[in-house]
Amino acid sequence: MVGDYFLTLEGLLNIDFNNLELIFDMINIDIIIKVLIVVIIPIILCEVIKHFIVDFHKKVDLFSDENISSIVKILRIITIVVIVLSVLDVFGINITTLFVSLGFLTVGGSLITRDILSNLIAGFSIIAEKRFKVGDVIEVDKYKGTVQKIGFKSVELLSKNEVVIIPNIIFSQKAYINHTANGCFMQRMKFSLSKNDHLNDNLKIIREVIESNDNVLKDFDYKLYVRSFDNEKVDITAVLPISDVDMRKTIVSELLGEIYLKVDHSQDNDDY
Repeated sequence: MVGDYFLTLEGLLNIDFNNLELIFDMINIDIIIKVLIVVIIPIILCEVIKHFIVDFHKKVDLFSDENISSIVKILRIITIVVIVLSVLDVFGINITTLFVSLGFLTVGGSLITRDILSNLIAGFSIIAEKRFKVGDVIEVDKYKGTVQKIGFKSVELLSKNEVVIIPNIIFSQKAYINHTANGCFMQRMKFSLSKNDHLNDNLKIIREVIESNDNVLKDFDYKLYVRSFDNEKVDITAVLPISDVDMRKTIVSELLGEIYLKVDHSQDNDDY
């Protein structure tokens, strides 16, 4: 059947290409029209949807530019698949039979597709609901780190100087914590003070150092509490609200240095 629609190589060599009427007589015009329709319409729909998505992104700014690019790529892939299947149908190729004959590939492909779709749906949910954003510190499963990238298939975390790739479906299956959901990160700072008559004065100095530091947010409360103590020292933990997550180690280091100098100077070299 397909052979009726195509010219053989020998036939082509005998055609006078200046005679356009002869060429059109040998080609099935109906087939050409159907092919044009099944090719042009999906392309037009793809472009219309793409422009709608881009315009919507400019107005709402719901997704990042990278995510919009991924959506457009997926849309184009779907369009190509639709065109190929439609063209095969026009030429009388039984698509169902083709799929059955490639059943073993279809099964494997369906499993892969299921995982991809699950991650895509989970990724869309993360982005649309704005559960967390780039720069937030989150904890999921056994990983804790700063969000570097949010994609439709995975989320990249910077954890202990390593990039961890977490599939989006994990965020639908397991509980996670956004440590910066309230607009700040609560940084823990641990230290010890000598257990002596100057303990209360030292704590007062520590509070002054914390409250005067510009990196500690003033709109949020900090906490100081005793973890443990013995006859020689008291172990203390400070929980500090900071905004610059990437600088948290530097901030803690600066605070501890200032605390050490002031406590040591004001209390005749008492250990801190």
